[in-house]
Amino acid sequence: MIRARVRRCLTTTVRWLALAVAATLGAGCSPSGDQYEARIRRTSYGVAHIEASDLASLGFGEGYAQAEDHLCSIADQVVRARGERAKYFGPGEDDVHLLNDAGFKALRMHGRAAEDLAAQEEDLQAWYEGFVSGYNLYLDKTGRDNVPGWCRGADWVFPISAVDLLAYHRSVVVIASRFASMMAAARPPVAGGVARQASIPRFSATPELGASNGWALGRDWTESGRGMLIANPHYPWVGSNRFWEKHLVVAGELEVYGVGLLGVPGVTIGFNRAVAWTHTVSAGTRYTLYELDLVSGSPTSYSYEGEEREMIAHTVTVDVRQEDGSVESVERIVWFSHFGPVIDFPDVGWTAGRVLALRDVNLDDDEAWGQWLDMNRARSMAEFQQAHAKYQGMPWVNTIATSAEGLAWYTDSSSTPNLSAEAIERWLGLRESDSLTRRAWQRGVVVLPGNSAVFEWQDDPDARDPGVMAFEDMPQVERTDYVFNANDSFWLTNSSAPLEGDYSPLLGSQRTVRSLRTRNNDLTLSHRSPDRPAGDDRKFSLDEMAAALLENRSLTAELLKPELVERCEASPRVTLGAETIDLEEACTVLAAWDDRYDVGSRGAALFREWIGRYEPADLRDGGRLFAVGFDPEHPVHTPRGLAPGGLAVENLARAVRLLRSRDLPLDVALGELQYALSKTAKRIPIHGGQGFYEGVMNMQRSGRNASTLEPLTRPARVEGSRFLTEEGYPVVHGSSFVMALEFTDDGPRAKAFLTYSQSGVPTSPHFTDQTELFSRKQWRPILFEEAQIEANLEREYTVTRPKRRLVGN
Repeated sequence: MIRARVRRCLTTTVRWLALAVAATLGAGCSPSGDQYEARIRRTSYGVAHIEASDLASLGFGEGYAQAEDHLCSIADQVVRARGERAKYFGPGEDDVHLLNDAGFKALRMHGRAAEDLAAQEEDLQAWYEGFVSGYNLYLDKTGRDNVPGWCRGADWVFPISAVDLLAYHRSVVVIASRFASMMAAARPPVAGGVARQASIPRFSATPELGASNGWALGRDWTESGRGMLIANPHYPWVGSNRFWEKHLVVAGELEVYGVGLLGVPGVTIGFNRAVAWTHTVSAGTRYTLYELDLVSGSPTSYSYEGEEREMIAHTVTVDVRQEDGSVESVERIVWFSHFGPVIDFPDVGWTAGRVLALRDVNLDDDEAWGQWLDMNRARSMAEFQQAHAKYQGMPWVNTIATSAEGLAWYTDSSSTPNLSAEAIERWLGLRESDSLTRRAWQRGVVVLPGNSAVFEWQDDPDARDPGVMAFEDMPQVERTDYVFNANDSFWLTNSSAPLEGDYSPLLGSQRTVRSLRTRNNDLTLSHRSPDRPAGDDRKFSLDEMAAALLENRSLTAELLKPELVERCEASPRVTLGAETIDLEEACTVLAAWDDRYDVGSRGAALFREWIGRYEPADLRDGGRLFAVGFDPEHPVHTPRGLAPGGLAVENLARAVRLLRSRDLPLDVALGELQYALSKTAKRIPIHGGQGFYEGVMNMQRSGRNASTLEPLTRPARVEGSRFLTEEGYPVVHGSSFVMALEFTDDGPRAKAFLTYSQSGVPTSPHFTDQTELFSRKQWRPILFEEAQIEANLEREYTVTRPKRRLVGN
């Protein structure tokens, strides 16, 4: 690393008295005392308020409380990060566990985690040690055979170490972890140069953590004249990528409220008394692939700057459980170029002439967790911004923030490869002339020539690591009206002042089409949506802002439904093959529909089945669906209008035929079909829509969290439908932690949902309680002040344990 890491005993800010006394006594930065102790108070809906005298004990309390609610999910991820899924679950279908374990071991996920931990400041190390000590205390007290949940009695549930925990965190931050199976599957071609294509899991170029909405309102846009925030990450409802809600306090040092992923100490989305922030997944590039020109007759050698370079073969050993329960060790060779691991990429493979290698910008990112801690501690927007500039550790997220003084700030400071101007120019040319480069970019993947030093990442002394772009070169803007992001690039952070300039295209595109969900966000915030949610004064109150997010307006319907109904009424009968479909009822249902995706909306399912007949590309420009194509001068209002011709009505007839074939009324209420799949005890109706197709901000969809082994039976898809299953529209991914916050003269005031509820234990009263609130759009107040906590106290307990360093298995 080229940025020096300086361990701090006292920061320039006011530190809590206990540390100051300890330092005076020669205790250095280590918290005084030889015992962890944390006070945990559970309030309504199981939210944990945790207090301690230092970060070590704070982590201890959080580890204990999280284990009470989600030990199985954390344990599952520790096994994965250790590269031991095959040891406990066998090789898996198509060797998925074996390949993933081999890839993780080749990436040294666990070994690098130990190095990362040693590089952290002492208080952060202590926080991690405390967290695992709390987790282990709960496991010790409960016993593996009595753990509630799906892992009860499992042999893969065991005490963990701080290195185990950090290895799991690396698996989340490092994009290369998503290529682990491709790394282990990569094999040189057999004689004759025939490409080998191993069976590998379905690939996605972006983190499965998915979509989100984030709004920050400045003082000119709010009734209070202070900052306001919407946090609306769209994440899985099952498995490890769920959030857990917390209020963390170290007197005089830290007070922060919000959420973090399971198994992660501290708050990654939330607020303190000065700032509030949220994140959305960035549209930028976190890695590059390199096309290696292989030497004739030697498929493990490649040409680079006119010379031959040999790949390096790394042999890893994976323990694999056999059918009889025994465990055997299996060796696997993983190949590396000087760029990084060689991968068996879909539709490319490894031929006699070429193969792809991967370089991941987050492989050396050990700054993220220190940055989030400083963000938690920030006492002003300036300090919050300084945390970004100092650490430069955000892995793959935009940051949207507001402050008590009424500033709204956006940045995409996600780690990004730093290519030279010449490399960028040549790559842009290859996107037009080279088939592989063009096809890869259509999937959001950057492929560069691997035979030239021109395409090496460039070092910047101001960046956190070699080859990474510096913070000062990344897009950011501070305003007093609004900023937002909904997973498109930085360009349309505020439609009145697009962010344009000499930014690397690896940060995201400019003057390109925005998603329907992005357009809906901006129309809402710029006071141009049909219902004008901020009212005549054009200033949002907390209730107005919260209601606007969950209005469930379909921008797609607003743009297309009027013309669709007109054509339906003009052609009420459509012939499909030998069958004639009567559309009169469909015309009536669509005309009466309120263009929303609420649980009581009738017509929403029919429109969903209609729009689902189109391909994703149809929603990006004029053509089969839209009459008017994208115009960069009018990005919020284009594309628009229903394309001419009979296809729209024909697709409506197909949607009608499909619903009738399932004995579903055309006016079936959305809530009768759309439900929370993971809440098996009862069928809870869920509002919200498909963000990409339907342009609804409150996104809900089916899908899968491939990182978890948590059991979940998903119903089969109905043939002929993009969305409908045998059981309806199951929700397993979408709005997760939903928070609306405003700063007032008396401090922060907020309300929220954790849509899938706080506990993962089916017998807990907090397994479905917030899911039911969300179904009814019944916001609950966030309890931040002491009087609120005491008035809503459900349970209070103190946990203690002697301090000791945990090595783990």
